[in-house]
Amino acid sequence: MLILKLTPKTFILKKLLLVTVFLLGYTQAFLAQDLNVDIKTSEVYKDKKKNTTLSFTASDGKGGLFVGRSYYGGLLKTLKGYYIEHYDSNLNLVKEFDYEIDRETVQQAFVNNGELHLLTTQYDRDSREIKCLVQSTSVNNFKFSSKELMSLNIKESSGRFVGFYGIGLQQVDGDSFGSISLSKNNNYIVINFDIKNKDEETHKIHVFNKNFEEVFTNTFKRDIKDRKFTLKDISVDDNNGTVYLLGKAYTDQKRKKKEGGKYQYELYRINAKSSKSLSFDTDDKFVRSLTPVFDNDRVFCVGFYSEKNDNRFKGVGYFNIDPETLTITSKKFSPFTEQFIMDKYGKSKDKELRNISYRDILITSDGECLINGEEFYVTSHYVSNQYGGTWRYTYHYRDIVSLKLGKEGNLIWARNINKKQASSAPSDYLSFTSTYHNDKAYIFINCSDKVRKLRNDRLEFKGIKAKKSNLYVITIDSEGTYDYKSLIDDKDAEVPFRVGNGIYDFSNEIIFLGQRGRKKQLLKLTL
Repeated sequence: MLILKLTPKTFILKKLLLVTVFLLGYTQAFLAQDLNVDIKTSEVYKDKKKNTTLSFTASDGKGGLFVGRSYYGGLLKTLKGYYIEHYDSNLNLVKEFDYEIDRETVQQAFVNNGELHLLTTQYDRDSREIKCLVQSTSVNNFKFSSKELMSLNIKESSGRFVGFYGIGLQQVDGDSFGSISLSKNNNYIVINFDIKNKDEETHKIHVFNKNFEEVFTNTFKRDIKDRKFTLKDISVDDNNGTVYLLGKAYTDQKRKKKEGGKYQYELYRINAKSSKSLSFDTDDKFVRSLTPVFDNDRVFCVGFYSEKNDNRFKGVGYFNIDPETLTITSKKFSPFTEQFIMDKYGKSKDKELRNISYRDILITSDGECLINGEEFYVTSHYVSNQYGGTWRYTYHYRDIVSLKLGKEGNLIWARNINKKQASSAPSDYLSFTSTYHNDKAYIFINCSDKVRKLRNDRLEFKGIKAKKSNLYVITIDSEGTYDYKSLIDDKDAEVPFRVGNGIYDFSNEIIFLGQRGRKKQLLKLTL
């Protein structure tokens, strides 16, 4: 088997290989030999419903997992319930249950002390309240009991809860009107509500431990008009339940800036005893969005930056924060490398990118930060017909962007993997899922069995039909060298797998759900 390794140091290939690729135009032979991935599949099962969507998963603590898939019904195709299935470590179906709902949505799920817990939101029409509930059952059966954690009158809410069924929009400011988040190891739960207050940004924050005992509650207020503050992230520390809230504020003072983004980022640390805040701007750079990262005793924020505007991307920005004093200790802005530009364009080019969105931010065993993103955008065109016409949309899932930062925020390497996929609707059969294991980044994608050869020794992974593609793994090692391998051929699979929505628990296993019509199957890949 021939091997192709695209390294940051060289693009030299044997002449015979170049001639062969040139004549074929495409190649299927350049597959790495040492990408050992163990493949295990479940039986193929059939559902009563044709269309279901993966909504939540939870490890059972014994190598198995719970899978929850939502289904819809009625004329308007509204959410009707969830199929909940328990699989053992060999992907055998142990038990299944049809969890029917009434104006309720599952937000999170986890297992603790032999019980499966579903964190849900429900709209009570009689009291006009949004209720946050925990629905619990033994892992050995599906006999649920319910407990209310808190409630909020709908008049206080700024809009609908994220993913919440049955609440119409009221006053919208662009924030995620509410959320339920878990800490890394499910030791703490944070419930956040965006409260209606046009004069001040206001949030009600409730923190519970894994036994559903309230640790503290806090009403967060920022003296700025609601529309001038965007909540970017809310996270809870797994060790002590401390909440970190990151926002983007468009203040009057920053409007006077002559260069860079006319805004500032604000990080708030909130616990039962006190709260502290940090404000920082992006100097002469534009940073559309930042993501806070928590790694043991480290706190830092990362995001793509531009020298032109918020809708361009020139490189990656890094802000290191002292978690005790909540001060910036260092910051770096690193442009994409020449290797990255060569990957994308095949030649040196002074051009900023567009349409990059985050997919995964992973921390390695050495404390380095791996950022994987995707070039994603939507186009539309108007189609005329005898009744007037209609708008049609195309969802483009393009190049994969992968960067690795050192512990001090220095850019170690940056790679662009050319990919071309499109669909008439959002599709999790497209895009990708990534993870990290043994000093390698693993990226799983669906694409054609013909990997296209581009000029200057580059490859392009090209999608055909979302539900008729081969499953590939791409790896990037510690030096930035990438390889790839075909794992499952479309002809050998009864169902295509939803690679855009993989299930993993930061170990060496990743699981994908496969579906075609009423058929479904689980795939477990062990690295």
